This record gives sequence, structure tokens and C-alpha cells, in this order.
Amino acid sequence: MTADGTPVPVLRVPNTGGEPLELTLEPYGSDHWLRPGETFVIWTLGRADETFQVDHGPGTITVHAESLPAYVGDAEGNEIDCGHRRPAPPGPFRLELP
Repeated sequence: MTADGTPVPVLRVPNTGGEPLELTLEPYGSDHWLRPGETFVIWTLGRADETFQVDHGPGTITVHAESLPAYVGDAEGNEIDCGHRRPAPPGPFRLELP
């Protein structure tokens, strides 16, 4: 990925497991769901030497972008929107009222 020919920070995130993987991009809190075998690419328009912080847990990975704006895309470089392949909540959606 480049911005006007200038290298930008890039992080590739593959899902090597057998289940969907939730990727959350911070500080936006946007969620993007990877299928098994799929790879997403995160990039920013910051300096080439800037880094990402990565936290992970069962079924989830969170990437903290040091510089903004930051984007999530597929392996071909197409930007992916928040909620990409988000699973539907189980059962009927209901709000619990006090």
C-alpha cells in the first residue's frame, strides 16, 4: 500500500484457524470478520516507521493503530467496511428494559 507513492505502515492479519475471527480496529472500534484462511490488511497514512499494537484472545484480535487515519482491507487492497461479515446475534434481538 502506498499513499501518493510513499510507503505506509501495513499489517497483514491472517485467520489460520477453523472458525471466524473478529478483528477490531482501534481507536475506531470497527469490527471486521475474517473467514478461515482469509487475510485482512491494515494500513495507515502515517510515517513508514510507525507501528501497530496487537492484542488477541479466543476468537478475537484487536489492532491499535498508532497513526490515523487507519483502514482495513482485503488482500487485494479493497477497503472493508465496519461490520463486514458480522454474524447475526443468536435468537430474536430484544432490548432488556429495566
